[in-house]
Amino acid sequence: MRPKYQTVGEIKKGNTLFTREGSSAFDVSSLLLDSHESGMPVVSEDDRVVGFISEQDILMALRGTRRLEEIAVREIMNPVVVVAEEDATLEEASQAMEDLHIHRLPVVRGERLIGTITRNDLIRAWLGMNVEV
Repeated sequence: MRPKYQTVGEIKKGNTLFTREGSSAFDVSSLLLDSHESGMPVVSEDDRVVGFISEQDILMALRGTRRLEEIAVREIMNPVVVVAEEDATLEEASQAMEDLHIHRLPVVRGERLIGTITRNDLIRAWLGMNVEV
């Protein structure tokens, strides 16, 4: 089946959360709990994606001796992050998510974050459902 929309830039990003690398792990934990999301991109001061922080990163930090308020995101984030350029096709984004076993994919314009798509977003875009730009 051919997708209704062609690129990830054409679709509404389901997850707009992000954090800065200097934020506290406690603040990120609160955001994740309130949003029911399992992770978010980490951006530098100039909005470039520099990592990804997940619930698993928080859980590992909780097992340590320091309080989350004392831990900066940059200390526990995964600095290896896969992103999709806004002109990536739905097929390319879907394949990357499948190959890498990831559930969300930050979308960038140049190197700057413009949002994050989920598998759910891709399905909706493929079917042409609720894809406000």
